[in-house]
Amino acid sequence: MPSQVTATKIQKWKIDEVNELADLIEKNKVLAVFKLTGLRANLIHEIRKKLRDIAVIRVAKKTLFIKAVEKMGKKELVKLVEDLHTPVGFIFSNMSAFKLKILLDKNKILMHAKAGEKADIDVVVPEMNTGLPPGPILSDFGKLKIPTKIEGGHIWIAKDTLVAKKGEEISPQLASLLARLDIKTVMKGVTVDKAFEDGVLISGEDLSIDLEKVKSEIIEAGSSAIKLAVELGYVTRETIQVILLKAAREARMLAVELALPSKEVISEVIMKAEMMAKKLKEVIESKK
Repeated sequence: MPSQVTATKIQKWKIDEVNELADLIEKNKVLAVFKLTGLRANLIHEIRKKLRDIAVIRVAKKTLFIKAVEKMGKKELVKLVEDLHTPVGFIFSNMSAFKLKILLDKNKILMHAKAGEKADIDVVVPEMNTGLPPGPILSDFGKLKIPTKIEGGHIWIAKDTLVAKKGEEISPQLASLLARLDIKTVMKGVTVDKAFEDGVLISGEDLSIDLEKVKSEIIEAGSSAIKLAVELGYVTRETIQVILLKAAREARMLAVELALPSKEVISEVIMKAEMMAKKLKEVIESKK
């Protein structure tokens, strides 16, 4: 009897999970998946808080997700997980998948480094009371060339000390010491593996956008479009002023070339005539 009760509870839990996933699929137009490998529970918790009211993050078994998809009659969503063989998490949102990816990238969180990871910032151990009692750990400070002093039975860092530059690998010894000092040095976040939006499966690579590059390309395209429009005399709010200035400049040059005696160009016509007369005089004198 107890085993039957336990089995019933498990079955109910699975049914509830499938129903909740189905409800999220129904209410959100964008569904993304990310791998859980290497992600810590506290990291997911922090990102979940940052995305509150924007997206829902759920960790669920792939088998239950597939059942929810089948229940909703959206079997195409199975493509999100069919070739993933590690535990995954799901993100449900009504925000564009591309905007969601940008938001996730912007909301990465500083975490404690593991040995072998590379620092995402310049790592500085600040002048402070570590709260640690003197002992064998003093040799670790010494090996890492961090100056210390003993006051009040605690180890104090004597001055701010750079222990690793951005991009440098964190050694096991340094990783251990930074963890004890609660100094975080690596940026961690959720990386979307795939997303599904408007019936289209989008890979994580295709979701990655270099915003600065795109911005530069848009500015360059806009500038080229205005130049072409001005050259063609295509009048728009953005080009009318430049077109008028260009027309005025060309009209002035033509008037000077034709020696039209208008008040706007008469001084330039006279100057041009004087220069031509001077050159002609020089040529005549050189022939004598």
